[in-house]
Amino acid sequence: MYWKVMELVQCLLICSHAVELRVGIYNSIPDLGHDGLQSYKNLIEMGYNDASHTVDAVVDEDLYDPYGDLNQYLSPDGFDLIEMDTADLLTVFEAGLVQSVDSLPDDVMPASASAVMINGTFYGYPSLACGNFIIGLTPGNEINCPLRISRVDYDAFHEGMNTCKSNLLVTERRRRILGGKMNDDYGWYLPFLYVDGYIDVHGMCSVEEAVENVLKEEVDEDVCERLSWYIGCCDDKDELVENKCYYDFNGSYVQSSSNVFTDIKQGETLFFFGFSENLAVILQETNLEYYAAISGPLGPYNHLLQFTDALVINKARWEMADEEKKNAIRAFAHYFLSPSLRERITLGVDLSPPQTRYLLPATETFYMKTQNTIYQDIYWSLKRAVAAPSLSNDQRASM
Repeated sequence: MYWKVMELVQCLLICSHAVELRVGIYNSIPDLGHDGLQSYKNLIEMGYNDASHTVDAVVDEDLYDPYGDLNQYLSPDGFDLIEMDTADLLTVFEAGLVQSVDSLPDDVMPASASAVMINGTFYGYPSLACGNFIIGLTPGNEINCPLRISRVDYDAFHEGMNTCKSNLLVTERRRRILGGKMNDDYGWYLPFLYVDGYIDVHGMCSVEEAVENVLKEEVDEDVCERLSWYIGCCDDKDELVENKCYYDFNGSYVQSSSNVFTDIKQGETLFFFGFSENLAVILQETNLEYYAAISGPLGPYNHLLQFTDALVINKARWEMADEEKKNAIRAFAHYFLSPSLRERITLGVDLSPPQTRYLLPATETFYMKTQNTIYQDIYWSLKRAVAAPSLSNDQRASM
């Protein structure tokens, strides 16, 4: 009994000296476990916590909103690290809120590395990639709706979509080719869709050029014409409603933040358009299946405009930290991007039963191992991806 008590005391003494970290985890993802992302939180924490360091992985949106007050989250009283959308990285960098990073893991993909680089220096650890994909849903198939061969260039894409329309839209349940959000009230979707199309037409080095030209009120007519056709793929075949992807009305995708709408779930659309993680919701809530995924090209090139979430270090708290805490922060970043955790998160091993989340690791190892055809399709696009520009709210509104 004595030795058991002493072992407990010793454990408590060790644990009392453990370095404690508080990290805001990106939580704008589907809650597949219907538990407020608690299983996600536990998965992250249990692989890091030990006698020397512990982490409170905050997933509660009331405590951490990745699109909320980043100044507060990165203040001296804020988090040690936060996982944030790099669309806002330039803003927090210019405010002097984030600590530079010496190096990244070798398997971080190029577009993800570019997303956290400012003036030749890294300011975050890329964790998740994201982009707009067209995902083919059953009962469509590669014969009637040849998605994979449509990913080559605009001509193939245009022909492929028209083939789908001819072959499958005539069925009773199918009302439109495409379902998903292509506009919103916050100035996010259309500007980035335009930039996505621009780099398809002009090449991957033209991202900044696209933004600069639009801010000067100069737009590419070819891109606009092709983008208009693309959005038109959401038109209702019977013209019973306006374009649900673009126009803001009761029941439109524009008003739905999740991008997963009733007509998709009921099989009324041929394709889902949007972020890959919403495929997990479709598969969980319906008997639909998938068969292919592409990034729709609007020009001779097919360059996905990739968004990236990254773990950034709170500069104020880093400068207050002793070497032991700095080592704990480095250890968490290394652990957070490790292939084993990325795979466990992606495959949803914490869920009961396990379910693939269709989140996209920003690191390459998972894609090189997986046999999942959707991930293989998406990997094809990620290897051709270009990092989305970091825009201020004023720039997005101006665009």
